[in-house]
Amino acid sequence: MCDTNSSLEILEIWVCHSLTYIAGVQLPPSLKQLRISDCDNIRTLTVEEGIQSSSSSRRYTSYLLEELRICSCRSLTCIFSKNELPATLESLEVGNLPPSLRSLYVSHCSKLESIAERLDNNTSLETIDISNCESLKILPSGLHNLRQLQKIEIWECENLVSFTEGGLPCAKLTRLDIYDCERLEALPKGLHNLTSLQELTIGKGVELPSLEEDGLPTNLHSLEIDGNMEIWKSTIEWGRGFHRFSSLRRLAISGCDDDMVSFPLEDKRLGTALPLPASLTSLWIEDFPNLERLSSSIVDLQNLTILQLIDCPKLKYFPEKGLPSSLLELWIWDCPLIEEKCRKDGGQYWNLLTHIPYVSIDYKWVFDDDPTEDDSTEDD
Repeated sequence: MCDTNSSLEILEIWVCHSLTYIAGVQLPPSLKQLRISDCDNIRTLTVEEGIQSSSSSRRYTSYLLEELRICSCRSLTCIFSKNELPATLESLEVGNLPPSLRSLYVSHCSKLESIAERLDNNTSLETIDISNCESLKILPSGLHNLRQLQKIEIWECENLVSFTEGGLPCAKLTRLDIYDCERLEALPKGLHNLTSLQELTIGKGVELPSLEEDGLPTNLHSLEIDGNMEIWKSTIEWGRGFHRFSSLRRLAISGCDDDMVSFPLEDKRLGTALPLPASLTSLWIEDFPNLERLSSSIVDLQNLTILQLIDCPKLKYFPEKGLPSSLLELWIWDCPLIEEKCRKDGGQYWNLLTHIPYVSIDYKWVFDDDPTEDDSTEDD
């Protein structure tokens, strides 16, 4: 299989419980896609991978490997093993990912401690997706050298402590998701310098300190902050609201402030609500236990097409001027007081809803028309 004349391009291995590694030295040099799932005893992919001897020959996992997916391999401790080094070794490249690799996906590998030692020599990697790897404590060094990197998603890595010192690449990175990493001590350094970043999610379980004054990059198109009170409050404090995010289209705020009564927050000095960016098309507000009203500044969002209000048990007031005329979808779930006012038979706010094509209240479509119905029909 590892012969240099091999033409094998795709290798998938599923539910092979006795397998401990794939190859003794290297994977087929022609391999482009490797997918491994539910192999309980696999510990590493190759035993001697990554060593460069004094000769001109170089050994990589594959010369052409573009996609690596590893899922539910609970004994995996490292992707490339580091064996005893030969006495004649003059130069070393241990633990690096293959330079042709574009997509790295690792999920549900509970013993995985190392993705790679460093990523300095990898110039092709575009996507890093790591989830449910509870033994992973630190990401490889050299992330900032990945000039082609476009997306990083890290979910439910409960012992991940930090990103590496160099921060993240700014050239092409458009998406960063960090979710349920409860021991993470800080966001990557220089986050505000990521001028290409468009989507940022800081999810629940990430108890980070407040932001520095430079804060978040203002060129974001989508921002989601879930359950992180310090990030939420420091964003408000330094930015005096979200108006400086002039390109922001989607804002999702969940469980960030138990004391907030009005949304958006009010500037106590001026006595007015902090403005939201006029560019917003989607606004998601969830899990605010004491929220009572939406501020009149919501009405000024004339590009807003989707408004979602979820799990706000004390919410009972819409703005006096009503809701934005641009709304196409309104979702109100688990907000019993405002739901009562939106009843068709005599609800105080019913007339504010009639111009909105799709309204879902208490998990039911008010106008008996599901906007997802056409899509599902096509899929069928």
